[in-house]
Amino acid sequence: MSSRIYHAPWMVKWPLLAALAGMVAAVPVGSLYAQDAPPAAPSEQRAAPAATSSSDSGTAASPSEPAGIPAPLPRGQKLILTDGSFHVVREYRRAGDRARYYSVERSAWEEIPASMVDWAATEKANAELEAVHRDTVERLRAAAADDVAGSIDSSSSLQVSSGVILPDPPGFYALDGQVVLSMEQVLAASRLDKGRAIIKAISGIPLISTKHIIEIPGKRAKIRVQSAEPEFYFRSADGRSPQLTLVRADINGDKRQVSTAVTDLTGTTKYEYRELPMMTSEAARGVQRLTMGQKLEPGEYALVETTAEGISSYVWDFGVDAPPRANNSKTDKNTDARPAVKPNTR
Repeated sequence: MSSRIYHAPWMVKWPLLAALAGMVAAVPVGSLYAQDAPPAAPSEQRAAPAATSSSDSGTAASPSEPAGIPAPLPRGQKLILTDGSFHVVREYRRAGDRARYYSVERSAWEEIPASMVDWAATEKANAELEAVHRDTVERLRAAAADDVAGSIDSSSSLQVSSGVILPDPPGFYALDGQVVLSMEQVLAASRLDKGRAIIKAISGIPLISTKHIIEIPGKRAKIRVQSAEPEFYFRSADGRSPQLTLVRADINGDKRQVSTAVTDLTGTTKYEYRELPMMTSEAARGVQRLTMGQKLEPGEYALVETTAEGISSYVWDFGVDAPPRANNSKTDKNTDARPAVKPNTR
């Protein structure tokens, strides 16, 4: 009877599996984990050998003075020498007759005799660098504020004070404390200065220039404000930003004189008026904001639009009233008839 020997597939592979297991066991465990670890950053690979090196001056590294380790993006200073040259340093100090500094170029602490340093020029140069840095920071902040203002949609509600919203329709508005007033334009009339005309006629000298007086009818403006520092907002429908000038008006009889226009023989007209400082900014896209450069005294004022041809005949007039007295609250009556816009607290 013939006999057959049956070999299972795993019996054939067993010697091979045993050999592989022995090879794996011979590999150190630490090397297996090292294969999974990410490679060291280039900065770490460079910094490692530098930790054992000393500075150029031979001074040993200390925790407060890490020699060989570059400072992250240092804002360098100048250490000016007496010969006119300088080192760009991260910091410096004087220790007796030695000057110690951290060189940005070599990323190490170094020492030189203190007599080689022009200390007065160094302090002056670094003060100028700090002033330039502060100015740059302020400019960047202002640019960022302008970007934010430009991104605001003027078609949506614009808060101009705590709980006070600027009206949505296009127009010219005044913020008097917590009250929004709707400004109105009035027509300023121009009349010939009769005194100048008479002198010109009597003297027979045609070289005398012609003078016109620009006036607003009435002694007082209808729009009255109590704040000495009101704010004005011009919301435009077409994106126009007019060039406005704040003028102090002089009461002359029953009129308010805004400006005078003097025309010489060549036809050039020069306008003269009492201009007050005013700052202009963009509160939002399509909304121009006007703030006072100084406190306004009680009196009559006008906002005049100036163009290349001169000043416009239509002006926005308003008056500043003196603050009420504290001891006449019983006798004073509420006669404020200002065309106030109801505060919008949406």
